[in-house]
Amino acid sequence: MKQQRVFLFFLNWLAFVGVCIGLSACASSLTLGSYSSFGFDFRKDKQDAVILDYHYGNAECFDQPAEFILKEGKELYFQSMGNFQCRIDFVYVKWKDRTTGNVYEDNVNLRNRLPRNIDGQEVYLMIKGSQLFVYLINVHERRLSTVPPIGPSMYSPYKVTTIYPDQTK
Repeated sequence: MKQQRVFLFFLNWLAFVGVCIGLSACASSLTLGSYSSFGFDFRKDKQDAVILDYHYGNAECFDQPAEFILKEGKELYFQSMGNFQCRIDFVYVKWKDRTTGNVYEDNVNLRNRLPRNIDGQEVYLMIKGSQLFVYLINVHERRLSTVPPIGPSMYSPYKVTTIYPDQTK
């Protein structure tokens, strides 16, 4: 009887350790890209473009316009999506320059462009003519006064990093 209790205690302890290890593995994988966000707002910063289609994410975590928006050919001027709990691998954007009427598209592999930890940060898109810009906004870190602001003006007080087209990590 005593051996049985010792054996059950050992099994319970082993199960507890297994659960703890499993939870810590889940938590460490979430820190790679947990609670990041994605957005754009073409009504600001003299951007004369509209989004026709976009895809943002990876196999487990994905954002795109609703199917009816694409079917009806609606134009998107802004979007904000938060709480991605996985690492984002790519962004695809199809847009129209409203000045020229030209349609462009770009597919950016973010895998090697984003830092390892983007927790609490936002991937933000801007478009100037035929060029897509991808920025990483860190609202937890203020921009140094000696560094000129880049990217969206509403984030000028914060640290903003150009991810695309210039930076490759």
